[in-house]
Amino acid sequence: MPIDFFAAPCNQPNCISRQQPTRCSTSVNMGQFGVSDANANARQPACLVGQGVPNDFDIFNPNNKLVRYKAIDYCVTIFRTSNYYLKDNNRNPAIFSSDSLFGIGNQQIRRCEGFILFDENILFFEIKTGLNGSWLKDAREQFEETILSFREHHHNLNLNYLTPVISNKTFIESYGYKLHQNENVQKQILMDKLGLDFVLTDHFTIQ
Repeated sequence: MPIDFFAAPCNQPNCISRQQPTRCSTSVNMGQFGVSDANANARQPACLVGQGVPNDFDIFNPNNKLVRYKAIDYCVTIFRTSNYYLKDNNRNPAIFSSDSLFGIGNQQIRRCEGFILFDENILFFEIKTGLNGSWLKDAREQFEETILSFREHHHNLNLNYLTPVISNKTFIESYGYKLHQNENVQKQILMDKLGLDFVLTDHFTIQ
C-alpha cells in the first residue's frame, strides 16, 4: 500500500498523548521554536517545542511563515520491499522500493526524525545527541532511505528539496562547526545516491 508521510492523526500509540493528541504533526507560524527528541528512548517521535524550552534543533522563522512539521521516525511505518541494502556499496537507488505493509523479512527502512515544510520547500532533519559510534554515517543512512521512500510515494508533489540537516548540539558544543573526520565521505555517498548534500548544524533559518 502507498505510504502517506503526511497522514495525521496517524493512530500510532506513541504519537498520542493527553497534552498533544497529534504530537507527530503540527503547524506553527512562531518566530522561533525548536524540535525535541527527549523521548526517543520511549520510542516517541520528536516533537516541536516553544521558544525557551530545551531542544535539540533550533528553527528561526523571522517572517512568521506557516510551517508544517511532521515526524517520521517512530511514526511512519515503512517496510523495505526490494533488495536495496545499505551495506552494498554498489546499491542502485533505482531499485529501491518500500511499502506500508510487511516487506522483505518484515524489515523497516532507516528513518530520519522528520521534516518541516514551508512554501514549496521541504527540509528533512536528523537529531543526534552523542559523540560515540558512527552517528554521522547513521544519520546519512537515515536520510538516504527516508528520502528515497518519500520521493517514491510523493513523486507528484512539486517540492524543493533543501539540504538535509544533522543536528548534534553535543558535537557542536565540543568542537564548534569543525568538519567531522568522516563528513566528506558521508556527503559524497548521499550526493551519489540522492543528489543532495547535508549540513551539520544545530539550527536552521527559514527564509
